[in-house]
Amino acid sequence: MIRQVVIAKEAGGNLGLMIISNLLRPRNWKAPGNRRFFLDSYEVGELCYAAEQIFMHEPTVLQLKAPVKVFGDLHGQFGDLMRLFDEYGFPSPAGDITYIDYLFLGDYVDRGQQSLETITLLLALKAMFHLQFQIEYPENVHLIRGNHEAADINALFGFRLECIERMGENDGIWAWTRFNQLFNYLPLAALIEKKIICMHGGIGRSIHSVEQIEKLERPITMDAGSIILMDLLWSDPTENDSVEGLRPNA
Repeated sequence: MIRQVVIAKEAGGNLGLMIISNLLRPRNWKAPGNRRFFLDSYEVGELCYAAEQIFMHEPTVLQLKAPVKVFGDLHGQFGDLMRLFDEYGFPSPAGDITYIDYLFLGDYVDRGQQSLETITLLLALKAMFHLQFQIEYPENVHLIRGNHEAADINALFGFRLECIERMGENDGIWAWTRFNQLFNYLPLAALIEKKIICMHGGIGRSIHSVEQIEKLERPITMDAGSIILMDLLWSDPTENDSVEGLRPNA
């Protein structure tokens, strides 16, 4: 574990700082006039490797302490993420990371125009606070998986196309594939103070205990997943118990 963290730190340290300095601008971020993404496929690979080394050693169910800020679907709406950070504080030594954790519940990509900015900033924050500031702020930024963190879904809803359009076909397809490999390592739920269970979708009929979720082994793909995984990522709440069965909700 120590050797892997050192390697990841060397791979992602300076790159993570560069990404954060370019993107973490809650008060003055503007969508770039040039749609070309500022990272190349090699840098995407470095970032994914650094973050992946952290995710693969985290439990499937994260155990968190309050206070925690919880963020729902972002779907590539990077401007919305910046507005949330501006309104409620942002994860940096200049913000409130010293006393509040940040939990993101998945669906980072698809639909919006800046899926690449959204996922790369979150991965950079994850890597930097784990590797560069681990003594002062250990494990303060947490990401779990949503149903759009899967290749068969984000190939249809915009992320694959964005990667190609903004990075070129060869680099774009490579980067899209690498992001999806990393997604297979994301934790699937978080438990706050052993009282509040957080996941992207819902509990569903198949889940009766936290231990069931903890037993799911990663990396895990959607096609290899169980009904428990499907419930975690796809279940939506209803207003009434009579509404059951399968309905479109991608």
